[in-house]
Amino acid sequence: MRKSLRIYLTLLLAVVIGWFWWSAPAMADLGRVTHWSGLLGITALYLCSHVLRMLRLVLLTLDKRNNAFSLVSAHALTALPSSFLPFKLGEILRLAAFFHVFDTRQKAIAVWLAERFGDVLVITIFIFGLYLLDIKVPPGMRTVFIIFVLASGIGLLGLFAVAKAFVYLNRHLVLTSLSRRGLVLLRTSHVLRGLETSIHRSIEGRVSGFLLLSVLIWFFEIMALSLFINLLAIGEPDFAELFASGLLASLHSGSRNAYGIYQSLALVVLTIVFLLAVWLAARFKITRI
Repeated sequence: MRKSLRIYLTLLLAVVIGWFWWSAPAMADLGRVTHWSGLLGITALYLCSHVLRMLRLVLLTLDKRNNAFSLVSAHALTALPSSFLPFKLGEILRLAAFFHVFDTRQKAIAVWLAERFGDVLVITIFIFGLYLLDIKVPPGMRTVFIIFVLASGIGLLGLFAVAKAFVYLNRHLVLTSLSRRGLVLLRTSHVLRGLETSIHRSIEGRVSGFLLLSVLIWFFEIMALSLFINLLAIGEPDFAELFASGLLASLHSGSRNAYGIYQSLALVVLTIVFLLAVWLAARFKITRI
């Protein structure tokens, strides 16, 4: 095991121990307010969303099966610290972990982009469904919807339209351009064309499974938060409104509210399991699943 990985795992173990020390009183107080069984069930539901995320990563790396165990481990061992970082900055940490998994950064970026595109597409569909059902949508969600529609459109355009143009652009530059600017453009076009090819290899023949897992991931995550809101709510809130509230709240990261504690509990469990798995893999030289 490399020295840098040992240092990271040691720091991660310290984070887990510190989390238990910091969160135990808050968990005990919340446990007195409501039923422990419900809280633990919601935690398990949220944990399922991360198990499905790991299955999606396995699906995206079937063309490089030897990296499957390392990739799901990279997700599991960065999920907890990523949850503490605001503004989705944890994605930088996850991407850096993916760089250590694959031989080329191109494949790591391709898997990461495919993941993000699947999330954006599914959330866009969910928000659009709320509009179709005439459910009151908060102003913040409308902004998210517009941004995600644009991102989904640009992503689809890049995959199915612009990417095809790179073939002809590369051919034209090779045959006609001799300037330095043309060579820079040719190299950039070649890199982007290679990234597009890596993305296609990651999802080729697996689009339906990829989209199904993406839907299930967000369904479990939103339902966990919605049920938590329902558990602490006064009266009988409408299910559709609960789902809308859960969807909007799930888009924020770095939460420090009561639900954030139980999200972190699920991630702590995931972290401990994979710390043991990585230790056993290193001890018995297991490199694949």
